[in-house]
Amino acid sequence: MILLYRDDEYALKLEFDLKGASQLKKNLQIALELGEIIINLEKGSILEDNKTIDILKVTNAGEPSELYYKDKILTVELDKEIIEFCLERLNKCILGEEFFPAEICDVYYNDNELTLYGIFCK
Repeated sequence: MILLYRDDEYALKLEFDLKGASQLKKNLQIALELGEIIINLEKGSILEDNKTIDILKVTNAGEPSELYYKDKILTVELDKEIIEFCLERLNKCILGEEFFPAEICDVYYNDNELTLYGIFCK
């Protein structure tokens, strides 16, 4: 399970279970090496009231990190160091630990800064 939703005005939450952590790890490794990856999200993923998300596209081209939304696709541009740190925390989740710290990065979206959090649901 991988679900992404806007929690409040300044927070985006990426929720995942053990299977989702493994999938995210595999996909982020590919994004790190090849430049980008597409991740299918669970139904119920939403950015705003009228903006549902079916696909999360992750690139390693973010400096700074940014978000773009178009046609149910949310693109997140991340710095390579952010991806590497995220991979370390996903490895810990797979071994039974928490995703800590929960903050993945701050991203810019429509002239606002949002914090993207990773939430591991056991």
